[in-house]
Amino acid sequence: MPTTLTPYDQAAQRARIIADTARDRYADGPVRTALLVIAAHMDRVAYRFASVPAGTEGLPTEATEELFRAEQVAVDHPATRLPAELGEYVLAPLVDRPLPMPATLRTLDPAHAVRDTGLRHRLEQLHDDERQHAQPAEWLRSVLLAWQKHMRLTDEVRAYNARPANQR
Repeated sequence: MPTTLTPYDQAAQRARIIADTARDRYADGPVRTALLVIAAHMDRVAYRFASVPAGTEGLPTEATEELFRAEQVAVDHPATRLPAELGEYVLAPLVDRPLPMPATLRTLDPAHAVRDTGLRHRLEQLHDDERQHAQPAEWLRSVLLAWQKHMRLTDEVRAYNARPANQR
């Protein structure tokens, strides 16, 4: 009979999945280093959450500080293609707040707008997907892949909008 994970164990599991995803991403140089730093922070987050004694309430300070550090690396290194709000996915079993969504892109290209809408819709579907409880690894990898695609599209839109012919 499968055991039911506590919310802290679920958060630890999600942190480990993000750490593994960061380690598995291909990158060179400073981006690779940033991914490994994020993975190390997430490993420590997982350890902190897994170490929470039964019956404890609230968020362990050490875990949330490590989450903040991992998010800061993601902010400082957007080429990692990990969302700055990645900690929200870890904390979701413990807090009642909506999962993060990317902002609508302000693009001059209708094709980019269609892709943006499709990717944001995909994230909405994933956020409502029951696999996050039944198959958290598969679910979270799908979420991070959707974010990666949206962040790549964001770079494309920025470059497209900056072209001299597109300046209004």
